Amino acid sequence: MVRACVLGFKVGPRRVEHRETSLSIKRFAVLLVKYTLLGLALVVTAGLSALTTMRVVLTSQEVVVPSLVGKRMPEAGALAARHRLLLRLEGRRNDASVLVDRIVDQEPSPGSSLKSQRSIRVWVSLGPRRLLVPVVEGESLRSGRLSLEQAQIPVGRVVDVFDATEEGTILQQHPPAGDTDSLGAEGASLLVSRGPLSADFLMPDLIGRPAGEILDRLRNAGLKVTDIHYRSYPGLAPGVVLRQVPPAGHRVSPQIPITLDVSKAE
Repeated sequence: MVRACVLGFKVGPRRVEHRETSLSIKRFAVLLVKYTLLGLALVVTAGLSALTTMRVVLTSQEVVVPSLVGKRMPEAGALAARHRLLLRLEGRRNDASVLVDRIVDQEPSPGSSLKSQRSIRVWVSLGPRRLLVPVVEGESLRSGRLSLEQAQIPVGRVVDVFDATEEGTILQQHPPAGDTDSLGAEGASLLVSRGPLSADFLMPDLIGRPAGEILDRLRNAGLKVTDIHYRSYPGLAPGVVLRQVPPAGHRVSPQIPITLDVSKAE
């Protein structure tokens, strides 16, 4: 009995000490996990705070681009400075809708966002393009067209008339050489010679007559049949003239083309 007590007396304190050691390790582990999680939370919070601060700073540096089109450079420069932006002249170009020395275009466009202290690129108007109409009277139509195209002047109407000058010669031009004020949107108009007027003929009535016979007579008279259109016509034999241009009674010459519609076999 005494031995058992002695044994119990010796073993009891060791068990208590072992339990206390286990509890201390568990508390340490719990505290370690707790402070580790707390540290991570602080790091994440600090990172989010820094990111938010950076976004606020970056956003605060962006400004809205003002509209500078139509303004002179000094006025545009002052307006850009009020928006904490710079102004950079990129070039000049012709524009009929914007006055001389006023801004005709800009990049970035008005209303867009741009970081402060960045530049707005602008182009300044030279006003409408001044065109000089060249002299083309007396030239051939081909040469006159080329001269006008090189001067960036389109050719609008070309009117042919009989004249003693060589065929294809430009007799008159509108607007005159050097004049741009009367240059319309349609471009320049030219009066061109068709050559001397030769013997005229009154166009006979060819409808209902055989086309073969008609063609020979017209060619013998020096007249040009430029187009023959063959069409079906029920109840009519093939080779008969159905229609003529110019019509009967019209004055014609070798320079005027003649067109015939002729019946064909079904």
